[in-house]
Amino acid sequence: MFLKMSLSDVQEFIVRNRRKLLIALLLVVIISLAAGFIWREVITEVPEEEKIPSFTLSQVPGRVLGVIDFSKLSAPDFPPSSTVYRIEKMSLTFTQADAAGWAKSFGSLSPSGEVATPLGVIYVFAKKGEELTVTSNPRALHYTREGGGGTETLPGSATVIGMAKEFLAAKKLPDTGSFSPTVRYLSAIGERTAETTAAEARYAEVNFSWSVNGLNILGESSTDSAIRVIFDRAGRVVYLSYQFLDYSFAADKNFPLLSLEQAKDALAAEPQIVSIRPMGDVEEWTLSESTNLSEFTPESVRLVYVRLADSALLHPVYLFEGSGSTGGIGVRAAAYVLAVSDQYTK
Repeated sequence: MFLKMSLSDVQEFIVRNRRKLLIALLLVVIISLAAGFIWREVITEVPEEEKIPSFTLSQVPGRVLGVIDFSKLSAPDFPPSSTVYRIEKMSLTFTQADAAGWAKSFGSLSPSGEVATPLGVIYVFAKKGEELTVTSNPRALHYTREGGGGTETLPGSATVIGMAKEFLAAKKLPDTGSFSPTVRYLSAIGERTAETTAAEARYAEVNFSWSVNGLNILGESSTDSAIRVIFDRAGRVVYLSYQFLDYSFAADKNFPLLSLEQAKDALAAEPQIVSIRPMGDVEEWTLSESTNLSEFTPESVRLVYVRLADSALLHPVYLFEGSGSTGGIGVRAAAYVLAVSDQYTK
């Protein structure tokens, strides 16, 4: 049997019990949100076949043994998701005639030998003070020239980038218009040599990276770029490394990205230091003793793609760059953080 209530009775009941009704409504909302969160966590369980391989560097990365200070980190906006791309190797090689053509563009260098490798042949050309190697597969050029002279101060970044583009165009190398350049000023040539200012540097290094989906493609180190050009103070190119684009990239899956705060937490929990360069005038720099940082202060972060050695995927990765120290020496350092949550990796 149901109790019949008039409209006035209902209104009186609501007025008399409105506090209890509000509390009950609030509890319903909280329970609904909690249930939705739990349901979402269960529902988003990713099938194994939908996951991507874990992000594992071939060389053990460095760590931060002390404090990571985020106080100087700028906070750019990142997209909520990103596409993972599959890498497909194209059947492109350099013949001996191709290699001879490249040698001619570098000033009629003379053949000085060939080196057979499991992938192909490396052709070597040289003349006094200069050497060019042409790798047939994967296609690449490496050029070195004796230098280091000159007393002029190296120009600013924009000028150096323009000089690099002019040099590449003069050698009839593919247009770098779609490449993203960066500049470093160095006290010497080498992967981990000291980084300094334009006024004090002996060399200026320009790096160009391939890009896909608007993001730079890097290797296992943040210094692994497609093109690397180094000038001395006299404005001469003393080093060139040019990796041709022998790969195509096909969109695979789209994955949610970590937020910046989540990426910072991941960096603090398990930093992967992939590049360290001392700053200023450093007399001794021992590679084996400098893979870890005693402290790290990231100053910038950007989203990039990283191609791991022998991997068929481009992983979206947050690249943190900033200053730090190791063994009492101030350094510039870079760290990787996989931008995809662990739940999407095998």
